[in-house]
Amino acid sequence: MPFETDTKWPDRLVTIFTVSRRIPGSLEDCYSGPYDKMLNYCFGEGFDFFVAPQVPPADETRKTVIYLLVLDKNGLPVLIIEVRDDSHHRNPSKRDAADTRIRSRFDELLFTCPLPTLHGLSLLGTRMRVYTGNTASMELIPPNVERPATGRVLDPSFLANQWDLDILSDDGFRKIKEIVGFIKHHGLGGA
Repeated sequence: MPFETDTKWPDRLVTIFTVSRRIPGSLEDCYSGPYDKMLNYCFGEGFDFFVAPQVPPADETRKTVIYLLVLDKNGLPVLIIEVRDDSHHRNPSKRDAADTRIRSRFDELLFTCPLPTLHGLSLLGTRMRVYTGNTASMELIPPNVERPATGRVLDPSFLANQWDLDILSDDGFRKIKEIVGFIKHHGLGGA
């Protein structure tokens, strides 16, 4: 069934995530294949968009982060995806690091996005936080939450519940469908 008419993730896609999570190994072993499959399912078999795995920053490896871009046919970014280990949602400093990293991606890419909005997905396993960058105003939503003063440890509640939407849930499906619909509409010459 095509993504445009589906009302939930295909059972076989959810099975791919379930099976891949059971495979011992690195983050890349668990999530690279499933997220690539999901994005290709969402954007279809045409040539207007493509998934482009990216090299992680110098201080990280594919064992700690999977960094993907969806690019339009001109090679310009229309969606940023960063995937980190499931356990990051329990640790305030790792949530802070995930938030900081995706914000730095927007710093690098927002001005090159051909759409009115660049979307970004920060995923801790399948827990998702959605970011939107306005290409005219350069505003990024959600706004940055300031860390406590240097020398203070992060409170356990820092950025807690910000990755509260499971991408594999029905609500997660609807959110991805909304984002992909926006990208396709604006990226294919829509208003």
